[in-house]
Amino acid sequence: MGGPGSGPQGFGAGGFHLKPKRKRMATENAITKVNPSEPKRAMFHCHYCSKDISAVVRIKCAVCADCTLCVECFSVGVEPHPHEASHAYHVIDDLSFPLFTMDWGADEEILLLEAIEIYGLGNWTEVAEHVGTKTKLQCHQHYFDCYVNSETTPLPDMSKILGPKYTKEEPNEEPKAKKVKAEDGEGDDDAAERADTLASFARPGDERHWGNMPELTGYNVKRNEFDPEYDIEAELPLAEMEFRDTDTELDRKLKIRMLEIYNKRLEERIRRKEFIIDRGLLNVKRQQALERKRTPQERDIHGAVRVFARFLDPNEYEIMLEGFMAESRIRNRIAELKEYRRNGIHTLSEGEVYDAEKRHRMAEIARIKAIEYPGRGGSRANRYLGRDGFVQAPVGDAAPKELQKLTGIAAGGGGSGALTSLGGTARKKAPLPLDLTHLPGVELLSKREKELCVANRLLPVHYLSIKEALMRASANGQVLKRSEVRHMFKVEPIKAVRVFELLLQHGWVKDPNETEG
Repeated sequence: MGGPGSGPQGFGAGGFHLKPKRKRMATENAITKVNPSEPKRAMFHCHYCSKDISAVVRIKCAVCADCTLCVECFSVGVEPHPHEASHAYHVIDDLSFPLFTMDWGADEEILLLEAIEIYGLGNWTEVAEHVGTKTKLQCHQHYFDCYVNSETTPLPDMSKILGPKYTKEEPNEEPKAKKVKAEDGEGDDDAAERADTLASFARPGDERHWGNMPELTGYNVKRNEFDPEYDIEAELPLAEMEFRDTDTELDRKLKIRMLEIYNKRLEERIRRKEFIIDRGLLNVKRQQALERKRTPQERDIHGAVRVFARFLDPNEYEIMLEGFMAESRIRNRIAELKEYRRNGIHTLSEGEVYDAEKRHRMAEIARIKAIEYPGRGGSRANRYLGRDGFVQAPVGDAAPKELQKLTGIAAGGGGSGALTSLGGTARKKAPLPLDLTHLPGVELLSKREKELCVANRLLPVHYLSIKEALMRASANGQVLKRSEVRHMFKVEPIKAVRVFELLLQHGWVKDPNETEG
């Protein structure tokens, strides 16, 4: 309606273009500098008599993309080449009434959308020239206010249409004043406009895309694609496939089956993409931070069981992972206690002394090996051992004997199990029990509560805070579950769950199982 068409432009007999898409006004800067007093209008001209028909009824040819005539020329049947009088046509009324805002007419809305379709979103200078009555900043702001940021995006809010009963209002002079004021600092205005434009093109804040590094993940947020995609060769079997009239029934069934297989592969690609995005795996820094917090054994467990993450919710997967890690710690602790028993150790204090001496023996063995075989990284080992305060051993015949002696002591004292346990993957040392004697708040704890704090290395004040929050929530009628308690406090989830279980045993909070029953 009333705007430029999108059909191809022809050539006349002399090799010239017949006509442009639309007879446009000068650019915004040219209007300002050449003739500031001339009003800027979205001008439509009759293609025969060149009369301005912007504010009157006009006739637009439905066949010729760029042919618009005034009523007088149309009534006498003029035929500017290649238009013919027998062509179908549209009668376009005056569309200067406001549509969505009081300062934008319906004809300007049409020109804005046509310009964006022709020149692309972002070329606001060309769009403003096409509209003719608005600046590029006004076009940019109006498009994003009415179309992009609308509640019914990408369509405008049709419940706010004004219509012909309203009269279009001219914009106030405030933008002009701002422009005059910015003459001295034109660069600042351009920078602000550029920043607004870039911000408008940014994808809305989807938390699932935070922390994405395209150079590492290969995921493009704006295209919602990975580079390369999963099963990138899924389209190859269909590249040369065609349905022909000469195909037999068996050929058609085979091709339809190939399409079904292709759809299944696409579904698998989409499912994997959604899993990566929903689980926050695009946040590379966050995943690296979580990986650094894990011990080597926990990393091995996580690598072994991560295949089950696709079948579980994130919370269920974390519970399963914590259970495997707790089992691994218990097994390691049992192995340490068995080693203590084999070496005649009966108390934990004796076990700590044994561990310290064993570490010292193994460090001494490593130091002597580094001296004996300097070509196998000995200088680097000496540097780190020297940093810890160890004295260099004599080089010569004494070194092998000392090494043999220390090796025999370690083998006799700790057996083969001691050397194995201190190999490449040393077990994580169990933490010492917490001493509550002089800690604040210990006098408010019962015997069971003290044992819980000691076993879980939980300070009494932290325990009391968790206890108060859980009991207060239960008193308010809230029924808590273990999965909810796990992430309610800034402590390890297993500690919060154990406090919750202790409160359940004493009946201080409501049991979720009884409530459901």
